[in-house]
Amino acid sequence: MIYYDIHTHHLPEHPEDIAVLSHIVSIDSDAFQSDTEQIFYSVGIHPWYIKEEKDQVSVCKHMLSSAKVIAVGEIGLDKFADKSLQEQLFVFKQQALLAEENRLFVIVHCVKAWDELIALKRELHAKMPWIIHGFRGNAQLAQQLIREGFFLSFGEHFNREAVRVAWPNHLFVETDDSTVDIRSVYDTISAVLGVSVDTFASQVAENVHKILLFPL
Repeated sequence: MIYYDIHTHHLPEHPEDIAVLSHIVSIDSDAFQSDTEQIFYSVGIHPWYIKEEKDQVSVCKHMLSSAKVIAVGEIGLDKFADKSLQEQLFVFKQQALLAEENRLFVIVHCVKAWDELIALKRELHAKMPWIIHGFRGNAQLAQQLIREGFFLSFGEHFNREAVRVAWPNHLFVETDDSTVDIRSVYDTISAVLGVSVDTFASQVAENVHKILLFPL
């Protein structure tokens, strides 16, 4: 059984697990932490760390050429961030276009800006999958986002009804910045859904392969 951590800031506890390590432009170094076969990367400009937009976008574009990068992110909109929402929208749009150009899925950070996020997705007519990471919203919001074509990723803390809405085809699993083991998250969510861990893991693996353009 393979465990997939779609978004994390830590190397996996079990080296055989597959993880997508978040690389934040302007915070992390230009070098990736690991070149092992089980570790992949998402690269993006987090809304908290927008500084020199053009330079950061240029760095992001360069790093996306690596074979280890399979996603753009985490990128997003956050009404608690220092930068204005207008600036955030500009930077998000530039990165979303890079995702389309490079045929990579997108890891999305969103805080209190759901209407703006949905409007932007409609505006761009994005074809590559957008995954809301660390989703803790309720079932109603989950239903709305899924109708708009989003996918949802759940971590250590989540709304049980939202998990049920996303299951089976729109659900991913992550650890984010928590030190919890991805296997523990699998155990917890599968128990909420009332399915075996094997069944849950098989479905998550199927979902992962649908958003990737090459087999892991």
